[in-house]
Amino acid sequence: MTLTCDTQRETILVVDDNFGIRGFAKVVLENAGYTVITAADGEEALRLHEKHQSSIALMLTDVVMPNLNGFELAARVLEIDSQLPVLFMSGRYAGIVFRGLECLAKPFRPTELVEKVSRALNVSAQTTSAVSGAVR
Repeated sequence: MTLTCDTQRETILVVDDNFGIRGFAKVVLENAGYTVITAADGEEALRLHEKHQSSIALMLTDVVMPNLNGFELAARVLEIDSQLPVLFMSGRYAGIVFRGLECLAKPFRPTELVEKVSRALNVSAQTTSAVSGAVR
């Protein structure tokens, strides 16, 4: 089964200290048509976000990581780019909501990952469209 996104290529920043999960998410999302940048921890993610901010459409981050956890990372990134959709993933904190942001339960199936990412991007696009329509 091939999963594809029906939008232009969008860049996803995937952050996880587990090499296997990071690689799995990258392959699944690239097969769905997304461009993927990966980071092994929150500090690397901050550097990559700074470098690629204009092209990143969504950040998918693990919650539990050394040094800078996913919540701290999201808070720092959202200070810079408050419109960036953030999707958390965690085996420990599945089902939580942080600042209105969902958490994808690990382990996840490829279809779950693509559906959650697509939904987060669509919600963001609808919000942006509604705001720009109201400004006109």
